[in-house]
Amino acid sequence: MGQFGDNITPRNLKAALQELGFSEFYEVALGADIGAIAEAHHYVNKVTTGELPFLLTSCCPSWAMLAKKYFPDMVDQVSQELTPMVATARTIKKEHPDSKVVFIGPCAAKKLEAMRRTVRSDVDFVITFEELQAMFDAKDIDLTKYEAESSFHNATGAGRGYAYAGGVANAIENCVKEYYPGVDVKIAHAEGLAECKKILSLAKVGRMNGCLIEGMGCPGGCIAGAGTNIPIDRAKKKVQELVTGSSKKLPPKELEEIELK
Repeated sequence: MGQFGDNITPRNLKAALQELGFSEFYEVALGADIGAIAEAHHYVNKVTTGELPFLLTSCCPSWAMLAKKYFPDMVDQVSQELTPMVATARTIKKEHPDSKVVFIGPCAAKKLEAMRRTVRSDVDFVITFEELQAMFDAKDIDLTKYEAESSFHNATGAGRGYAYAGGVANAIENCVKEYYPGVDVKIAHAEGLAECKKILSLAKVGRMNGCLIEGMGCPGGCIAGAGTNIPIDRAKKKVQELVTGSSKKLPPKELEEIELK
């Protein structure tokens, strides 16, 4: 939130998107909720049992590509769970098989993720917040003059917190604590490619064993992506307000039963 004006609400944005021709809208944090539950299950069943020395998150494509390219011996430790974008897209395709799915977000690297052939993304197009603002400008759409009757689907605070650095690890940690009581969870995170490379180097020599490691290619996380419209500090404040104001704090454990692969 905040990317299109301090006072722009989800209802304003939804109505403006309808004016552009979009028909239905899903909050990508719903996919993050699915991912948080899946990653918690993955960590408990693979890392705490000793089957894997550590687990690397995969929702940031820049981080995942860095790990696979420069630390190829760690490929098995990169999570195979669906990213929030892909999980949300597959949910949409499951409900609306003939739909065209457009991911709107802060990250330019998501364009590459959507084009990968190794993982079916189910995303047809990717546009950034900056590109969407240009579309609004081109059509002379003033978001303050539009308001839909309802907002987006209601994701949890955990899923919404994926947008800033540390939020992914925090969501997964809280899911482990809630649904696997008594299991010790160790988390670590790095932001910016230089720091990401450092933490991967530590993991390579056994210094991060037992950890769930979150990596974000952009310093600050997704809110600092190349396709954003506002400064990082303002974006983080807006997202934190959204997280705090969420009626649901954690996703239900039943989400791990959803079959999207």
